[in-house]
Amino acid sequence: MAEQEAKPVSPTESPILAVIDIGTNSIRMSIGQVLADGSVEVLERLQRAVHLGQDAFRFGRLERVTIRAAISILREFKRRIDFYGARRVWTAATSALREARNADVFVDRVLMSTGLEVDILDPTEQGRLTVLAVREALKNDMSLMGRQTLITEVGGGSTMLTFLKNGQITASQGLGLGSIRLQEMLEPAGRNWMQTSEFIRREIESILSPLESLMPLRSVKTFLTLGADARFAAEQIGTPLPNPSFRKISRARFRRFLEKLKNFSPEQLAQQYDLPYTEAETLVPALLIYQELLDATSAKEWIVSSVSMRDGLLVELSRRSSGRQEQAFRQEAVQSALALAEKYKVNLDHAQRVAACAVRLFDALTTEHGLSERHRLLLEIAALLHEIGMFVSARAYHKHSLYLILNSEIFGLSREEVQIVAHTARYHRRGTPKPTHVEYMSLSRENRLAVNKLAALLRLAKAMDLEETRQIEQMRIRLQDDTLTIEVPGLSEESLKTQSIGLGTDFFEDVYGLKIRWTGGL
Repeated sequence: MAEQEAKPVSPTESPILAVIDIGTNSIRMSIGQVLADGSVEVLERLQRAVHLGQDAFRFGRLERVTIRAAISILREFKRRIDFYGARRVWTAATSALREARNADVFVDRVLMSTGLEVDILDPTEQGRLTVLAVREALKNDMSLMGRQTLITEVGGGSTMLTFLKNGQITASQGLGLGSIRLQEMLEPAGRNWMQTSEFIRREIESILSPLESLMPLRSVKTFLTLGADARFAAEQIGTPLPNPSFRKISRARFRRFLEKLKNFSPEQLAQQYDLPYTEAETLVPALLIYQELLDATSAKEWIVSSVSMRDGLLVELSRRSSGRQEQAFRQEAVQSALALAEKYKVNLDHAQRVAACAVRLFDALTTEHGLSERHRLLLEIAALLHEIGMFVSARAYHKHSLYLILNSEIFGLSREEVQIVAHTARYHRRGTPKPTHVEYMSLSRENRLAVNKLAALLRLAKAMDLEETRQIEQMRIRLQDDTLTIEVPGLSEESLKTQSIGLGTDFFEDVYGLKIRWTGGL
């Protein structure tokens, strides 16, 4: 996360935080103050229109005039940040910058002109922050959530879907469908809403059909959405709920409302509902996407939240600035990995034993590897997924594991982190990393070093292959001088001899410079 420190603040003051969302149609900022209970009170919201998405989706790059306009807005926002004396700032961008070929030029220009570091969010991170905002608005009352819930937000360039089971995130997926993108497609063909609806339906089916086991839409009973277009519909025809941050709309009422809006031109919508023309122009395309997604579920009504991803950014920034770690995030990342492992028919008992053993080794060698808690999570996920390549073929399955993980989304992990997980799983057996391995060499030097350290631990945990959870719990690991002693009480000398034969320690010893001594307990 490209999070920045601002000017120092007295310890007695409540921290001021600022988040900026660089979207497809506009740039928005929220400035908030962290209260004594850890919640965030929003002090000011700002929004300025700039059409980054039109450039990115039409030309594949941002035009110079658009970049200048965006930088002008960000300079204005930076002056407000300085006025408030915000302690931390998070500037995030979504689909428009993800797709612009010259996004790096834009990011560099912003840094030089304003001092703001732009963090281009992966779809999974965007989905996680959206869910975080919803949970904060629910204030721990999860009764609004069903057993299986779909949270979705239609943006200008993409649509984010996050699937929750019993309140826990199991899958997140971005669709290449957005209101601006659809608007671009509609302009040359004219507004044939029937054909547009059919196109949306086909796109949703083609993308989500392979993900049915991870995201079974027909089982969804709770359909919850965010976004300006959804909020507009809720304000016009929604019914208030006890929680003021949410409203509901029946299926039938929404369908009638959308049919009415289809009869208006963008100019008429802008005049009738007092909307900016840019919002009126993309309103119906966005609502069509919501309708098709709603129809794909079994939900009887549509629940709309007034919160936005910026609220999630503020909550996350507040937690990180206070040093608090969200345990729920780790659990959900692991749950997402388990769902992926289940999809590819992994032996979960074995995978979880290897993962438990790997993290025990990680914790025992903290002073040796110098890696972070985040790397500990990546090791655990790599251990859970190291055998998914068996789904393709038992032959050279570690290479298939690399491919499958690289082409999957694991909730809450960035693409860079997914690459670390994939390569850690790839090197859990057979050959070790070599300069001739192109994908490995494409990683940064820092990440290659992390992969080596994590893969060595995973290889050791896999080779040990303890068959009982009790053995892992009782395992003792001691580090003295240049020797790592691993003691498993209850194992016989014969068992230890058998396991030692298959224990591939060369890679571990090369990476850590430690000898392994394997003993049984009393």
